[in-house]
Amino acid sequence: AMDAAGLTVDQIRWIIPRDSWLYDRATFQPGRENLGTLLSLMADQVEALAEAESVDDVFARLEAKGAVLRLDPAVKPTMHHCAIVSRAELASLRRIGNVVRLGRVRRIEADRIVLEQGEIPASADTVYVNCTACAFAFTNRPPRPIFEGRRITLQWTRNCSPTFSAAFIAHVEAAYASDAEKNEICTVIPTPTDPVGWLRIMAADIPKALQWAERPELMAWLARSRLDLFAGLATIKETDVRELAELSRYRRNVEPAMGRLKVLLAESDAPRA
Repeated sequence: AMDAAGLTVDQIRWIIPRDSWLYDRATFQPGRENLGTLLSLMADQVEALAEAESVDDVFARLEAKGAVLRLDPAVKPTMHHCAIVSRAELASLRRIGNVVRLGRVRRIEADRIVLEQGEIPASADTVYVNCTACAFAFTNRPPRPIFEGRRITLQWTRNCSPTFSAAFIAHVEAAYASDAEKNEICTVIPTPTDPVGWLRIMAADIPKALQWAERPELMAWLARSRLDLFAGLATIKETDVRELAELSRYRRNVEPAMGRLKVLLAESDAPRA
């Protein structure tokens, strides 16, 4: 098959230093009609965390539930950058057979490409897709308070939600007076890195919803925000059977999930023998 650029799949060589866990785009759709699917994902996440024996087991459980995807079932992902694809997009990506997993590119020469773990021949009639740049410029920077006098440092305030986080920070800046209160509301979510990093994100993100729920003004703003995928929570009725069932499953597992998160993170941070 030939694409719009006149290339065949065999002319594409894809350089992947690290494979990534992926989210299914269908689970992250806005609109009240999609709230049940989103709540199902949230419930799947805390349920997997609550029951897991290890970090690998967390992701095995998430994958079995369809909560995460991967490019190649035979390759264990070592990265989690909140990447998102539809299942149709994933099927299209899987058509690319010339995948190179030899680390990052060190240099490109006329007849070869030298990588960290080897080299491959180069060809003028091949398109090379070099996925070796980090998507997040702030990944290696230590977090700092978002509000510091006249300085605002944009960072995530919710898991995998950069645009929502920016709007949320803007609202808090306009609606609250002191930096101390603003920073209490806008605690920084760790930047996405690897599977263990995703656990750290969840450990920071889960308690935040409970903290925000204690502020009626904040909840009213969230209910009006078109960038908040959870805005529809304010309109759930007794007849919304699926949404209520998923909320119940989430609440049933959230406390055990936090307990397992602490254990798994402590084990991951322990020095290796």
